[in-house]
Amino acid sequence: MSSIGRFAAISAAVLGVLFIGLETARRGVQAWWTTPVTILEDYVAGILLIIAALALLRSARLSWPLMLAAGAYATGMMTSSLWGRVEAQLKGETWESQQITVIAVKALLWLLPLTLSVISVRELHRSPATVQK
Repeated sequence: MSSIGRFAAISAAVLGVLFIGLETARRGVQAWWTTPVTILEDYVAGILLIIAALALLRSARLSWPLMLAAGAYATGMMTSSLWGRVEAQLKGETWESQQITVIAVKALLWLLPLTLSVISVRELHRSPATVQK
């Protein structure tokens, strides 16, 4: 496996666990009964990223398309969350005592899957035969 493949697989696996773990820690397990859709989207992102990481580690034929789908889903999910916080900060609204830290963490959680999506497109472009087998 190439170094870029290792980076993508490790990053996706860590990010997948973080999405699930951070959302569970933030909202609690009871969120499944009170706001199931809110917690579900983070679990879907996490599971997709973990599946893509495992596919890449196993050199599965569709690993890069899976990584692209997982990265795109996670990027989309984090976009409104990040920019909503940035907008609130610019307006002087504070939702949390550590708002700047929250924005920084959300920016990383947005940038990493975006990077995985870009890497996936690059890898698919370099070897389109992996999708056509």
